[in-house]
Amino acid sequence: MLDPHFNRTDFTNNVIVSGENHFANIVKTSEFYLIYRKRNRTKMRALILSFVFIFFSFISKSQCIISDNVVVNPAPVGGTYQPGQVITFTYTITNYQGLSVNWMHGIVPQLGPGWSIGSLQPVGSPTNNSGSGQWIWVNSVTSSATGNVINGPGWFYDSPSGGPGVIDGNPGNNWGDGLIGPWTFQWSITVGSCPPNQNGTSLSVVILNFADGETGSWINYDCAQDVNETFNATIQCCQPFAIGPISHN
Repeated sequence: MLDPHFNRTDFTNNVIVSGENHFANIVKTSEFYLIYRKRNRTKMRALILSFVFIFFSFISKSQCIISDNVVVNPAPVGGTYQPGQVITFTYTITNYQGLSVNWMHGIVPQLGPGWSIGSLQPVGSPTNNSGSGQWIWVNSVTSSATGNVINGPGWFYDSPSGGPGVIDGNPGNNWGDGLIGPWTFQWSITVGSCPPNQNGTSLSVVILNFADGETGSWINYDCAQDVNETFNATIQCCQPFAIGPISHN
């Protein structure tokens, strides 16, 4: 398994590159290394492969998030919440493989219309695996490499690696938080009022996920196929009440 703390430029002095946008292999000792050079950049990444063949990412497209889960507290009752309830979401990525050396970079909760959008707040701090940077809660991210603009708010990794050399509050110009999880992200949000909501208004949450090849300073979309987790519930505006036994005098 590749050490998530390794220096991505460690192997560049041993690489033979025959031109732009090509893959090259270092002379094999006990393992192969896959090297990718993009647009004559001097920055390169190395991926240790534990097999006796070279893997070409443009042929094989698979997902990077192998397993994840969502915990919601409190859980909905009968699939519904009451107006004003405060709900905490905990999203954990338990197993991750960074295809083409994509590093985990960010998540954004995409909210249904029944939530009080302005009440969305971060909770705690996500797991910091590489240790070189920090996870921050930001309203939007613009990738310095791809130009992708992601509107949040959400959690993104800010790091000196892969660009600025310092933590500058802009996750779009750096690499992510390594190749290996787990990561745990939390946020809370309040159920909106009735009106304007009405019975059955959606309280869905779609958890969008991003690798640094999509939203950071790396350019590679091999993790773009990752499935987004979806939570579904609705509003029940009027709290049900129980009718007790009727006594006759």
